[in-house]
Amino acid sequence: MVEKQYEIGQRTYRIPPCPAYDIAGMENWLSTLAEEGLFLMQDGFFAGVAAFEYREPQQAKYRLEAVQKKTSMWSDDGGEPDPELVELSKKYSWEYVAKRKDFYIFRSFDPSARELNTDPEVQALALNAVKKRQRNTLFSSVFFLLIYPVLLTRGCLLLTTISMGTWWMALMLLLAALMIVDNVRALIHLKKVQKSLEYSGYHNPKFDWRKNAVPYFIRKIIKTVIAVLLIFTFLRSWGISVTNEKKIPIEEYNGTVPFATIQDFAGEYSSEYTMTMMGLNMGFNTIEEKSDWVAPRYIEYNEHATVKKSDGKIIDGGLYIDYCELRNSKLAKVLAREFYRLDKMKKGFELTDTPDLQADYVIAYFNNLHFPTVVIQKDNTVVKASFFQTSENYTMPIEEWAEMICDSLGK
Repeated sequence: MVEKQYEIGQRTYRIPPCPAYDIAGMENWLSTLAEEGLFLMQDGFFAGVAAFEYREPQQAKYRLEAVQKKTSMWSDDGGEPDPELVELSKKYSWEYVAKRKDFYIFRSFDPSARELNTDPEVQALALNAVKKRQRNTLFSSVFFLLIYPVLLTRGCLLLTTISMGTWWMALMLLLAALMIVDNVRALIHLKKVQKSLEYSGYHNPKFDWRKNAVPYFIRKIIKTVIAVLLIFTFLRSWGISVTNEKKIPIEEYNGTVPFATIQDFAGEYSSEYTMTMMGLNMGFNTIEEKSDWVAPRYIEYNEHATVKKSDGKIIDGGLYIDYCELRNSKLAKVLAREFYRLDKMKKGFELTDTPDLQADYVIAYFNNLHFPTVVIQKDNTVVKASFFQTSENYTMPIEEWAEMICDSLGK
């Protein structure tokens, strides 16, 4: 019975306890509510919610008819059934009520009304069109939720995870897995219904929709919560990235930089250290430090400066460093190669002689901006450093400054 007392004509809304492809479940759910006085309104489905109108309770039969054509609202007919089909249904005491995804919903108050479709082979044929669309949906889901992100990130999944955040990535993968599993479940269910129609002409119209309602709602709630968390996290991260909220000027950094910098390159007794490119609001001379489950410490460092060495030579240029301490050396090995592979795919990339350093992995090259770059892995630490120089009288060799960075790691 209906728990709440409704007035005649009053509207109420319910979330269906089963997916659209569960034909028997949907039909019996709607019929059960009719016995309680709740009747599906015309075009009563929107955004996954069903609208009902309260009337005097009475018996009603609902039938879901598989649609062979696409039911998109952008279709020529708006996804609605052919007028001829609607008129023909009326002759047999059936009225068209609403559409839910790939199914038209019809209703009859006449207990003696013949079935809309008495030929199981025709029903199976119509269902085959739905199954094909579901198969295409499954392929699209696998591509856009799994394959395309890998292609988009150039296969640098660990680097993407660190950049986005381990838990954010885990939630994304979980949501993608749930969506793909739902598509697989839909395809399997449709195949079972189709076989039932082909071999026995019967698709279990007495199925109890309550049996799978709780698991269905749990999956739906989990997906909704994950989606909300992802949207919230994305908007927050986007807002921070736009305002550069996490980047602070180097001179305001209170921690200890765990790698050699331009001033270190100049050595002892250096003088006249001055930061350049100031006031351009382009992130110059800033540092950002963050922590993640995979990478407990990650630093993005951008220094533009000029300094005089003890011998009077001037070092002038910009140093860009990505520094990462990972949970173990295996992850560090993967990340070092991802740094290299990501730059290798860009135009203008050019390998150069690799410095002989005391490290587990070293590779040197010119990146797409033709900046000398070196990637170093030392135990569980990875550094990617690019150092371009603009001094007219002196250019420090990559072997020299790369060795200083390598030797500074782990100290």
